[in-house]
Amino acid sequence: MSKEQQLNQIIDTKEIKKVLENLTGYPFELEIARRVAAHGYLVDPNYSFEDHDTGEARELDFRAFDLVPISMWKGEWVDCILLGACKDNKNPYVFFTRKELTYSKLSLQSDLPIAGCPLNIHSEGDDAPVSVEFYLRLHEILHIATSDIISSQFCELVRHNGNKWKVQSKEIFKDIFVPLIKALSREIAQENDRCISDKDDDSPKYTIYYPMLVLKGRMFEYYVPPKGPAQLREAKHILVIRHYQSRSIKCQYAIDVIHESYLDEYLELVEKETKKLANRIKRHKAVLVQSLKKIAPLET
Repeated sequence: MSKEQQLNQIIDTKEIKKVLENLTGYPFELEIARRVAAHGYLVDPNYSFEDHDTGEARELDFRAFDLVPISMWKGEWVDCILLGACKDNKNPYVFFTRKELTYSKLSLQSDLPIAGCPLNIHSEGDDAPVSVEFYLRLHEILHIATSDIISSQFCELVRHNGNKWKVQSKEIFKDIFVPLIKALSREIAQENDRCISDKDDDSPKYTIYYPMLVLKGRMFEYYVPPKGPAQLREAKHILVIRHYQSRSIKCQYAIDVIHESYLDEYLELVEKETKKLANRIKRHKAVLVQSLKKIAPLET
């Protein structure tokens, strides 16, 4: 018997399982996909999309889809889409947070994560259209607007050379946040184009997106208050807002970073927000339909 054959006999399934769980992130990705599906989402693992800048294929760990009813008997819905990355981080992730200083609470701190039609609302008595964000007062219901604690900087703490620590952040941004940003930008652009070409004048159509990073390992918040000393604390949910600009994209999107122990609570938050959005669309449907008819000649 060769040495290779002897080695294969020694390896048992428990050892293989342990190796897979310790050295790959696939089991964690599948577990998160299973938990998301348990909340009623249709989950597409290993979601592939085209990079607008390079034309090459990129991949997210999952894309999940759900329908939130506006009027079930009329078959009207809000599409809710989760764009997810998962990281079984062995090293701690630290997010530097601050209190966001804004001059007005009447707008979002990031680009609107909504696609559809109409995005500009024409109502009686107004000389010019207003954005759907302002008309539906989305700053009142979306947590990316109501949260005033945000992060735009982050790092991973890595031990090397014994007990020495190394701080790195480039890989987190390049390998995790950039694909999320590019996937979100592409989805919104494609959905807006589709709504313009296929819209039904009697049915406003909206899709809301939630880009998210789910961590398995420890995550910390390094909070710098307006006054007083900084505070380091364990975190379960951090709102990251990053500006990004490339050859074909210029945006500022909000991305939720959550610990896997907070996943169920986060999905409940998403459910509450999308239901509120659906109710506001239903309440203002007459004006939304009127806006669709006014902009139809301009867009076709």
